[in-house]
Amino acid sequence: MEITLKNLTKKFDDYVAVDNLNLTFQDGELTGLLGPSGCGKSTTLYMLAGLENVTEGEIWFGDQDVTTATPEVRNIGLVFQNYALYPHMTVADNIAFPLTNIKNPQTGKRFSREEIREEVMKAAKLVQIDEYMNRKPGQLSGGQQQRVAIARALVKKPKVLLLDEPLSNLDARLRMEMRQEIRRIQQETKITTVFVTHDQEEAMSITDRIVLMKRGVVQQIAPAHEMYMDPCNEFVASFLGNPVISYVDVTVHGGKVMLKDDQPMPLTASLPDGSYHLGIRPEAWIRGDGLTVTLHTVEQRGQDQVVEFELDGRRIKALVDAASVLSAGDQVSFNLRDNRCCFFDAETGERIK
Repeated sequence: MEITLKNLTKKFDDYVAVDNLNLTFQDGELTGLLGPSGCGKSTTLYMLAGLENVTEGEIWFGDQDVTTATPEVRNIGLVFQNYALYPHMTVADNIAFPLTNIKNPQTGKRFSREEIREEVMKAAKLVQIDEYMNRKPGQLSGGQQQRVAIARALVKKPKVLLLDEPLSNLDARLRMEMRQEIRRIQQETKITTVFVTHDQEEAMSITDRIVLMKRGVVQQIAPAHEMYMDPCNEFVASFLGNPVISYVDVTVHGGKVMLKDDQPMPLTASLPDGSYHLGIRPEAWIRGDGLTVTLHTVEQRGQDQVVEFELDGRRIKALVDAASVLSAGDQVSFNLRDNRCCFFDAETGERIK
């Protein structure tokens, strides 16, 4: 099911939560709606679900205008952040619940008990929760509860699956496990899926494309690797990556890149002479003979280490191999990888290429 948003806007009194959003979710694609709190990603999801009214614009599911349609006729599956399971029901009954109120599209009649049992077992096996069918939610771990919630959303075979921060209540290990499970389930079902998250690692690890939002406005739409390597502005560059990108003010003259104190950077640029913000990814720094700095801190991370030093009064983070262990106070010389550096307009923050 392809989903198209046309000039979609949502206002709460004078506050614009979503501002003139134009976007297409491709059929069978897993798209991540990513951004900080208050950016409009969950509001967009709730408008897709029919839980929030649209102020302006249109929502199309395929060739059907569902802008004013109620949630039950949109044929969606929705998974909430807090799972929203019925505590007094067993796993089987929780999964079966959506089927008790709809007709079997193949027969045009209400699902029989046997049909419900069959569909529930299919969904449970898909999410690998079938051995816990007689347990109640309080007897399950957070990850197991999330699997039940996903199975319940899938059991009626929706054309669209909507996930609202589904992993935020899980610990780090379970988050990693469940995000891969969500990807596996989505690939097996080929269902168009919209995944809301504020966690850039989640979005980058499992989505086909990311829609990055800020204050109700889409900043960039791209696959994760493309967005990371080719950000359109400083907000996008800063939001993706851990450790985060560092910035310094530089001037370009005759292709040479200089700091404000005329200290040369180990980098060249095919840009007009002028002043720029230079964004440097932590992995851009490689040991060499270009620029010598004094390390302020060193954080060991096993196979690599994050070092921090100062350039032009700004703290810079670099990610370097841990084969040679470094310590605070060491003097280290670096070169830069051109393809891990980005130049931005010093006034607007827009990317300069």
